[in-house]
Amino acid sequence: MDSLFVQVLLPLALAFIMFTLGVGLTIADFKRIALQPKAFLVGTALQFISLPVIAIVLVAFLPIPSTVKVGVVLLAACPGGTTSNLLTHMARGDVALSVSLTATTSLASVVTVPLVLMIALALFMGPGAPEVGMVSTGVVIFVLTFVPVALGMAVRKLSPGLADALAPYSRLMSGLVFAAVVVATVINDGIGETVRRLTQAGAVSLALNLAAMGVAFAVSSWLAFKMRQRIALTLECGLQNATLAIVVAGSLLGDIVYAMPAAVYGLLMFGTAGLFILWARRWSKAARRARAMAR
Repeated sequence: MDSLFVQVLLPLALAFIMFTLGVGLTIADFKRIALQPKAFLVGTALQFISLPVIAIVLVAFLPIPSTVKVGVVLLAACPGGTTSNLLTHMARGDVALSVSLTATTSLASVVTVPLVLMIALALFMGPGAPEVGMVSTGVVIFVLTFVPVALGMAVRKLSPGLADALAPYSRLMSGLVFAAVVVATVINDGIGETVRRLTQAGAVSLALNLAAMGVAFAVSSWLAFKMRQRIALTLECGLQNATLAIVVAGSLLGDIVYAMPAAVYGLLMFGTAGLFILWARRWSKAARRARAMAR
């Protein structure tokens, strides 16, 4: 991969996206966890336990390169992306729960992502795995996620007026930066090589996305959560921080093929999330109509 793209542009893009998350956060977003601890704990367990397990089981017996398998598990280990908050709002889900989960899991990723990455490398590559330290990986993730979030929250605390003015534009810019990262990753190695790698990673990335959303909705339904909470958990688990996976793959693992599942996922997840949002809005409309008729 081009060194400028990998070592400079990708990390800066991730840092900017995390900064925009911090600009929209306050301490109250973390305190709000106490108001619905059950939904938060379930969402955290889905994010940190079920997604990596689903990914490992999904790729274990597939005839795909080990690098793709590691890339899929790495993606599953990443927290929910900032886009999940906006799309939860569009789907009429519990935005407060979504924001709290995104913020907390993003900060915890300093520990969880390196741990799951080490497990994936050991399982699928063994002695041939690239030399990546858990501590060094955690430090890189800390600098590129925790620090920008903290800076964004500082801007919100010290200058709330500026933060409010930045918020609408920062979300738009965050989305554009994310899209640029995905597209740049996909085309970085040339069209022919990209098509081959997309073919290898496409089906399994889509399967992970659908499985993550399906399991989240099924578990939250089984626990009889309100529909707004089900929507938030489903989108939080279905919209991973693909930019973080791409940065770790490119900057630490040093090969574009590790990042390909995340790039494909970043393209596909908006389609599946869009369909889910359409269904959720129709359900919400039907529920309101039923309540009105019952009065």
